[in-house]
Amino acid sequence: MGRAHVHFFKTVRSAYYKTYPTFDVLGTQFDMVRSKAHENLHKLSPILYNTLVHLELMPYRELGTPDDLKAALNGLDRLIIDATERAYHRSQDDAKQREHYSGKKNSIR
Repeated sequence: MGRAHVHFFKTVRSAYYKTYPTFDVLGTQFDMVRSKAHENLHKLSPILYNTLVHLELMPYRELGTPDDLKAALNGLDRLIIDATERAYHRSQDDAKQREHYSGKKNSIR
């Protein structure tokens, strides 16, 4: 693994999963094109995940029921959810577009 990849991996661990920058921003931070930032992130993410699981540092996040969520919150009475929207590049394929179509009409356009 090259020096840029190691630096990329360490920063992904501490920054990407907290702020979720676009791949354009991530690529600029590491002097690589967007496609390479995307490739590296998806190549290194499973390694990071497996490492955190092995070290028992990965928080449990798979909650199947509301009771599981209540137990995970451990008595907290308030939950803040970040629901920031991001631009989505739609496929030109009709069938793939339908998979992601919410049914909402956009009043702006």
